[in-house]
Amino acid sequence: MSVFGTSTLRRGLSVFALSAICAWSLAPYQPVSAADPSSPAGPAHPAASGTAPHGSTRDLGALRQSSGVGWSAGDTRSAPTPGLYAGGTFSQAGGAAVDHLATWNGSAWSSLGGASGAGPDGSVTALVGYDGDLIAGGNFRTAGGVEVNGIARWDGTRWSPLTGSSGTGVMTTSLDFVDALTVFDGDLIVGGQFLQAGGVTVNHIARWDGAEWWPLTGPGGTGVDVPSVWDLAVHDGALIVGGGFSQAGGTVANRIARWTGSAWSTLGTGFNGDVLALAVFDGALLATGGFTQAGGTAAGYLAEWTGDGWAALGAGLNAEGRALTVFGAALVVGGTFTEAGGAVANYVARWDGSGWSALGGGTEDIVLSLAVRSGRLIAGGFFTRAGGVAVNHVAGWNGTAWSALGGPAGVGTDAGVYALHTV
Repeated sequence: MSVFGTSTLRRGLSVFALSAICAWSLAPYQPVSAADPSSPAGPAHPAASGTAPHGSTRDLGALRQSSGVGWSAGDTRSAPTPGLYAGGTFSQAGGAAVDHLATWNGSAWSSLGGASGAGPDGSVTALVGYDGDLIAGGNFRTAGGVEVNGIARWDGTRWSPLTGSSGTGVMTTSLDFVDALTVFDGDLIVGGQFLQAGGVTVNHIARWDGAEWWPLTGPGGTGVDVPSVWDLAVHDGALIVGGGFSQAGGTVANRIARWTGSAWSTLGTGFNGDVLALAVFDGALLATGGFTQAGGTAAGYLAEWTGDGWAALGAGLNAEGRALTVFGAALVVGGTFTEAGGAVANYVARWDGSGWSALGGGTEDIVLSLAVRSGRLIAGGFFTRAGGVAVNHVAGWNGTAWSALGGPAGVGTDAGVYALHTV
């Protein structure tokens, strides 16, 4: 899911206003490289060449004990409590004080502060589960009072950094951020705007194997050419990368690319605008974003990869999509649009494989994130009402009506919800 990238003027102004009040600036509406890609990668690192295979026989146990993330023999770490996790720029959830990240158990919101009582000190824009823990990414320097540099892991009790032999996290400037997370071939994949990960030059996308950071390098180069990896997915045994780039691994790849674990390739001729979200629905790869053409053919901000080309989904949307998920037997898309398939659908809509439909009255403003919990679709974003109900930036849809996610002290959050994840 993309929080940044090509967008409306209103979106750009919103990010500007939010950045002015955050302890660490949000990434700008049009990201710029924070440093010269030709700069040194820092201390010598075994991943510098990017040649280590996924099936490496390295002693991961020994590496993990020295990596700074707190593993040890007979580790008795707990795990994140089952529930919905939401990240964003908010400082309150359900009336409770939180630090840009909160969990909802079905009846109340709470913070993820651990012993320190503190969560991430800046915006959280991506969430995923990895190795039994919750991974949070965004534009923050610390989590739980620990230096983490844009990405951290929560084990249910404490926050830990992702530290390799040459450094911690991905932030080397205040403009760096993580906007996409997924798991591929047993490794954590991290995308966004950053030139280095753990001191290794990676160019906006990196791989974490539990102990070390690695670049995604093919014969033609490393990473992508523009600081804009907006979303990640796994399809047909490969990692799919969407964003605003024109090259991946030195190969021409217009806003979308495929990584097999050893080489980069393209999916057709790509798109004429940024890919902001990816999903797999009924076995097919779906992409949405700020584009009107896919593979050289008309596509209203949403397209399906058929295996040998891109195809539109009916009449598509009338403005960009920002988030995708599967709910029941349908694909759900959220974004900046107000029409889907030519009919009114306010910021969120449903595609059942043959036609479009609205989800009640939708929301009153942009939807940035989607998830499913306990049989309900959850939407997060900038809206304060959904289906006419006061919800404050996050809401649930049960198939017939929208409702708030509240607790004894209030509903929703006091600012935008950019990422959602269910444990």
